[in-house]
Amino acid sequence: MSIRAAQSAAFSALQSSQTGIAVSSNNIANASVEGYTTKSTSLASNISGGSAVGVSVTSVGSSVDSYLIKAINEAASESGYASVFADPLEIVSSNFGSVGDDDAISTLITDLETSIASLAVSADSQSAKSLVLTDAEQIASELNSLSASVQDQRASADQSIEDTVDQINSLLNEIQSYNEQLTGTDGTTLASSEIEDARAVAIQELSELVDVSYYTNSSNQTQIYIGGTLVVGSQVQELEYNAVGTVNADTVFGEITVNGNSITDDVSGGALGGLIELRDETLPAIQDELDALAVALMDSVNAVTNLGTSYPGPNELTSSETTALTDSFSGTGTVRLVATDEDGNAVEILDIDLTTVTTVQDLVDQINGSTNMSATVNADGTLTIASTDDDYGVSIINMDAEIGADAQGLSDYFGLNDMFTGTGADDISVNSAWLADSSLVPTGSGSDDATLAVGDSVISSGSSDVAEALANVFDTNVSFDAAGNLGSTKTTLSDYASEILSDVAQQASTAETKASVASTAFSDLVESFSNQYGVNTDEEALTLANLESAYEAAAAVLEITQSLMDTLLEAVR
Repeated sequence: MSIRAAQSAAFSALQSSQTGIAVSSNNIANASVEGYTTKSTSLASNISGGSAVGVSVTSVGSSVDSYLIKAINEAASESGYASVFADPLEIVSSNFGSVGDDDAISTLITDLETSIASLAVSADSQSAKSLVLTDAEQIASELNSLSASVQDQRASADQSIEDTVDQINSLLNEIQSYNEQLTGTDGTTLASSEIEDARAVAIQELSELVDVSYYTNSSNQTQIYIGGTLVVGSQVQELEYNAVGTVNADTVFGEITVNGNSITDDVSGGALGGLIELRDETLPAIQDELDALAVALMDSVNAVTNLGTSYPGPNELTSSETTALTDSFSGTGTVRLVATDEDGNAVEILDIDLTTVTTVQDLVDQINGSTNMSATVNADGTLTIASTDDDYGVSIINMDAEIGADAQGLSDYFGLNDMFTGTGADDISVNSAWLADSSLVPTGSGSDDATLAVGDSVISSGSSDVAEALANVFDTNVSFDAAGNLGSTKTTLSDYASEILSDVAQQASTAETKASVASTAFSDLVESFSNQYGVNTDEEALTLANLESAYEAAAAVLEITQSLMDTLLEAVR
């Protein structure tokens, strides 16, 4: 080898060592940076005239397993999805309480059963009636509160969807920025390799928020898709969503859109997918269970209270159901309306053959045809049947009347003697007139004696057959259709309430377990990636030492060859 060739080889070794030292130093400096992968130099021999005359650095960068990166991003999506359920369901479960708690809905139903049983023994006790109403009001209040807790979490999830969309848009723009910096590069320089690392971290963070698919083209541009929608290509296509604010069981939410087109159904994972499922499926399923309980409670109790009449009879009865004078009316059998005095004796008796009634107007006309009673459909659609004399009351005795598809009695059909009013758990309440005057609570049924005449007793103060029937409601199995996570069943009201509590508690526990498992799986993959491609400072320190030795050796060769050249030049002179 000539002196010149030796100098060239030594100089190339000096340059490659210098590059290697810079790369190793950079590795050590970035050892704690998330997603940074160890960079190394690739060397190739310089060939001249068939002989190696040194080395050159062909590239600087890192080579990672794309399948491992894909697995990490999939695990990130699963972890992000699972993470959104645990806290909201734990909050809901905490509000619902546990079976056996004093204020649990199942316990409150049992308390009402107990107070009604006491009323059946002392039907004329005003304190017993007040206790029944107090217990009923506690049930209604608890159902309202439980429903509100579910809807509050739906509102929170909806706001989180808006916030998550904002985070997604920020990451999409960040990825696009990296794409622009990497245009036309191949990741073979230190700078471009580091930008690729940063882009990979951004994609991982994006995957935690929403399930995406992606690929990198020949120009080193990574394109991102959500479902079939391109969101990062030649430019960013941002997602749009606005939270609705106040949420109730009937709230209709808007769509997540890109350029005006909905992608809500395309979102299948990540925190965004989890939040959508939490808001639209998981929490509404719990609401469905509460509504099933509330409706069953209202229907079962009201069906019995509408068979009764208070003592003395109320001056007026107003329906909880709405109607219109022109509404069709189809019924069979006879219903009896009686104007009663303060002792419960008949002042006037009106027996209506329902086969003669085809509209609500017909019913109102027949009642208004009496001397002491009137009927009015109010502006809000409620029906009021009242005594025309403040000293008289009104009692409804169903006789054998059957109205509508459910063959209800007249009072039950219009809800004239409902204990509970409302449409579900969110708005169930106790009859406000009864709360104002507990004497209106019906404990017995009026006389259906065909020979009943004016002056005869319609109902006595101690009548208790309705209170007894009401107490039996809570020991009777009620049919429930499938609702939420609960299948169709036939059980008591209290036991169904207990099933709801157990289901919510189980969901909360399962969500926490799934979140922990998914988080651990994600963390394990990240750790595996870090162990394989992250910076080992001990190894880098050893590499630095070796490179420094190589650098010193190359410098020594240059010094020797330079001395030889100087000696030769002196000889020539």
